[in-house]
Amino acid sequence: MITREKIVDSIDYVVNQSNYVSINKENISSVLPLLSEIRKTSWLNSDVLDLSKLDEEQVILYFLLCESFNFCFWDSDIKWKIEYHGEWYSGSYGVFYAVARAIETGKLSLDVSCLEKLTIEDLDDIFYGTTSIPLLKERFDILQGLVRELKNVSSLTELFDVSTDIELLDRIVSVFHNYRDISLYHGKEVYFFKRAILLVGDLSLNVDSISKKIKDNNQMLGCADYKIPQVLHYFGILEYSKELSLLVDSKQEIPKDSDMEIEIRANMLYCIELIKEELVSQGKKFNSVEIDNALWLLSKNPSVKDRPHHLTRTTNY
Repeated sequence: MITREKIVDSIDYVVNQSNYVSINKENISSVLPLLSEIRKTSWLNSDVLDLSKLDEEQVILYFLLCESFNFCFWDSDIKWKIEYHGEWYSGSYGVFYAVARAIETGKLSLDVSCLEKLTIEDLDDIFYGTTSIPLLKERFDILQGLVRELKNVSSLTELFDVSTDIELLDRIVSVFHNYRDISLYHGKEVYFFKRAILLVGDLSLNVDSISKKIKDNNQMLGCADYKIPQVLHYFGILEYSKELSLLVDSKQEIPKDSDMEIEIRANMLYCIELIKEELVSQGKKFNSVEIDNALWLLSKNPSVKDRPHHLTRTTNY
């Protein structure tokens, strides 16, 4: 059973032993005035797909499918982007719009029998854009695994009939293998669950039957990726060793599950908790994911966006 305490304990273990990453608490105050766009709405644009035309099983499957594909977009010299209704989108938005586009054009329907028939060529076509989506083979393997698991689920609505966000997270990672974002650091498991936490937010904000039943939506930590560390490093909150700084600044790949990568992700999550504590002391109450979203928006600022971030080829984020 996944609990907040279990996740926090694993993160604390990494933070307390980190050799390559440290936290400068004095610089936390520098970012607080900039977190003006903390919001409790979905990160997705409301027009991404007309969810009113779908039943709840289809809405859940849409988000489950999209978040299964929502990782690593930097594997090519040509930036992957897709066109949707005359606009161009990349990264996470690109995934959600590409799947929406495929549904609207009849290339994809939200049922397991359709997903089971998809070939890797079909998937490549769904994500067609400026170039093939990076890690296409890995995404196809995940799709096949997801289909096998979905065939054992009679009702997604019943599967996600829970009363807290942490129960929803536990249900996701227990049933769907591709969401088990767990690393091993000095012999101890570290629980990140980045895409699963995104899925918790998607479902609790966009699926009525789920949102009405969840009474506690404050147990999640942030989403451990590469954009939030970029922001925190820019503001001097996350500090890197000389060795790690050289790799990040020179845009060299940092291996998945290496000490460096795990320490970046764990310390990033710890920073969000420190920021949350500071905001509470100012009478401002937000959960960790809401603060994460605000930091993610800061990453779009040109001065931050142009700074290098760590590069790890992974299916976790």
